[in-house]
Amino acid sequence: MKKDDGLTTTDLKQIKALGLTKRDIEGQLALYARGPRFLNLHRPCTPGDGILSIGAAKKKKLVERYDAEAGRHQLLKFVPASGAASRMFAGWYAAMDQGGFGDPARQRGFWRDLKKMPFFCEILQNPAARSLYIKKDVSGMLRHILLPGGLHYGWLPKALILFHACADESSAMALDEHLAEAAMLVKNNRGSCRLHFTVSAEHVPAVKKALKKSVPRYERKFGVRYKIDLSVQSPATSRLAADIKKRPFRDAEGQLVFRPGGHGALLANLNTLDADLIFVKNIDNVVPENSLVKILPYKKILGGLALEIREEVFSALNDLDAGRVSAEAIGRLADFCRRTLSASPGPEYESASLQKKRKMLFAILNRPLRICGMVRNEGEPGGGPFWVEERDGSQTLQIIESAHVDLSDPRQATVWSCASYFNPVDMVCCIRDYRGRLFDLQKYIDPDAYLISAKTEKGKNLLAQELPGLWNGGMARWNTVFVELPIAVFNPVKAVEDLLRPQHQAMKAGKKIKG
Repeated sequence: MKKDDGLTTTDLKQIKALGLTKRDIEGQLALYARGPRFLNLHRPCTPGDGILSIGAAKKKKLVERYDAEAGRHQLLKFVPASGAASRMFAGWYAAMDQGGFGDPARQRGFWRDLKKMPFFCEILQNPAARSLYIKKDVSGMLRHILLPGGLHYGWLPKALILFHACADESSAMALDEHLAEAAMLVKNNRGSCRLHFTVSAEHVPAVKKALKKSVPRYERKFGVRYKIDLSVQSPATSRLAADIKKRPFRDAEGQLVFRPGGHGALLANLNTLDADLIFVKNIDNVVPENSLVKILPYKKILGGLALEIREEVFSALNDLDAGRVSAEAIGRLADFCRRTLSASPGPEYESASLQKKRKMLFAILNRPLRICGMVRNEGEPGGGPFWVEERDGSQTLQIIESAHVDLSDPRQATVWSCASYFNPVDMVCCIRDYRGRLFDLQKYIDPDAYLISAKTEKGKNLLAQELPGLWNGGMARWNTVFVELPIAVFNPVKAVEDLLRPQHQAMKAGKKIKG
């Protein structure tokens, strides 16, 4: 039976099974009807104007502070690891379907590069795959790498892909490299090391199996005890697809089509955690273990700065709460908000009473805090740091993706093109307030930062909706500090060929094979 709103009884059962309500669906459809809401870029962030550049002496002090104090706190490494590796191998899938790479030079390049891949050792261990290599059967080798019966890399999550060849002729998965980094970064004074991975539901068994094998080895190596939790994206974060007329999109069987809510859905996972400092880093942004010595100081700089600012904020909030802030101290506190947090009390602040000023500053300070690394933009896709003009005329620091910008507006396109920094998703989050209570992170989202994009489903056009991104609109109302970091901290693996970059070949010691 169809309801007046176009939803059938079967639809309502499907909606309820996902943990959604009819009101949720009405809200999603209303956003389709409303259309996208572009953000208003004022200017890109630069060093001294939204991005903090830290001198060598200060960096040293922050690292020392982190090393001295962090172990007394609850530390956690949060790794979004839900993505399958299928997109990473998109070019190889196309070659497999076409029976090869076509161009003889590309064919030779494939075999040359394959020997440098960290998973080449697994190919050598399989007699059938070894034969494919000797015969130079491109299509057969790609089927072995990508499909069931072989390595099945086209289905596995990136977490379980071998990223780095090691000096002992073993190889390390992306998951392994996060275990190593965590042991050197988030170990507390009791030797406990906490990690949280978000994974897709279908990959949970495989990830658990891999952890069961890797964890004991890394615990022995680093003298730590891991406490690792996995979580999956809640079905209740799914978003209904719409047709081009912005009505519910249905498949060939007439069922509603729901799509994942994007990485913004992971805010719900983050909102269940409890820690003083949470280090957030993507699963594919790792370096070989022997390169961590170059990377870890920059993580500790972010952590040390988080501890420093958190202490100042908590002290100020306690004083404000107790009414201990004088008129003179209020002025210094307002300067701290502007200078350190890039947060202005607003034009009405100057004429407000002392009591009103205290309330305004309290409201600014009593928010979740994030310290975000920013690197020079070298052409990688993704978001960057900008000053955004809010509807009340104030300006806030935001990480912006291109989809949030009306690039048909010449001024906005110019501001976007002038950006010189990039967000590598390397940040430290403080999610407790000055009384030790956890913030409800859902209260600090910009609901207008949702995305609507055109997609296809089995040849049919549709509109897809995504929640405000985890580090974009999902954290829009956090206190934010952007810190300049060197490009060396950013080592993503978006395509399989990225594994050939020098930073991912640092521990390579491969076997030789005839043929």
